[in-house]
Amino acid sequence: MEYVYAVYKERSFSKAAEKLHISQPSLSATIRKIEEQAGAPIFERKTRPVSLTPFGVAFIQGVEQVYAIEENLQNMVYELHTLQSGFVSIGGSNLSVPYVIPQKLAAFKLRYPNVQLRIVEDTTVQTKVMLDNGDLDLVITNRPLDPEEYERLLCYREQLVLAVPEDFPVNGRHQAQRLRPEELGPGIARVPPERCVSLTEFSDIPYVVLQEGNYLRLCTDVMFQECRLQPHVLLEVQKSAVAYNFAHFGLGATIISNMLVAHRPVGDGLVYYKIRSDHAARDAYLCYRRGRYVTTAMKKIIELLTEPGAAGPLPR
Repeated sequence: MEYVYAVYKERSFSKAAEKLHISQPSLSATIRKIEEQAGAPIFERKTRPVSLTPFGVAFIQGVEQVYAIEENLQNMVYELHTLQSGFVSIGGSNLSVPYVIPQKLAAFKLRYPNVQLRIVEDTTVQTKVMLDNGDLDLVITNRPLDPEEYERLLCYREQLVLAVPEDFPVNGRHQAQRLRPEELGPGIARVPPERCVSLTEFSDIPYVVLQEGNYLRLCTDVMFQECRLQPHVLLEVQKSAVAYNFAHFGLGATIISNMLVAHRPVGDGLVYYKIRSDHAARDAYLCYRRGRYVTTAMKKIIELLTEPGAAGPLPR
């Protein structure tokens, strides 16, 4: 294609050969072989300068279309690499999507407005299915995924806390163990073991829990089983924020992430406790399928969501 186009542009076999740094006989032989394979002559050699045959006109038009496609693809690659275009889809739970990633993704979108973002809020199980199907590029999850199949990068750490309506009498027995507002954020890691509570101490109160299938519900069930406790479940809901609201209105206690309430309004009617359990501390990972192509936009978002200080609740 390059040889044919050079002859067309130069209108001369000798000038084209010189430009291509090959001998004229070699160029002529190559062009004849191409014409034989095509089944028709491309050039009218008896004219001066060399001209195209009717088939040659169509051939050159095809060559120029190919060059145009190549140029468009090169421009597309350039735009993708410089983040002038692109598309990234991210999935996460009803904690990570509304409370963890918006600040970073908002900054990304303001800086790279032409990169399209799709944010999906769903259960851990469903987002993993979408990741496996290629419907999502990245997923934030607490659920352990096979490291042989998935790249896993630490996104944030959280602590599950017990939230109890403040008018429940049980709170009177645990004055010293209550968490102060400043301890609901990153400071919760410094709360000593002696100020943690066992769920057995709260066995006689009603609970609002998440529905089965939610990974937080699984962790909650494990903690109850640790204590050989069968909780009195008044209500099952789909989202942690909904569980918080019902607890706020005094229906029952609930177990939620500290990141959900780290910047709660003062006087929300709840008392918070750090739970004594290895299952109460959780790491959330940013995951994607091993072996997949990671675009420049994906790399930038991965850097933003996994850099030191990237995780944590948003400031008020």
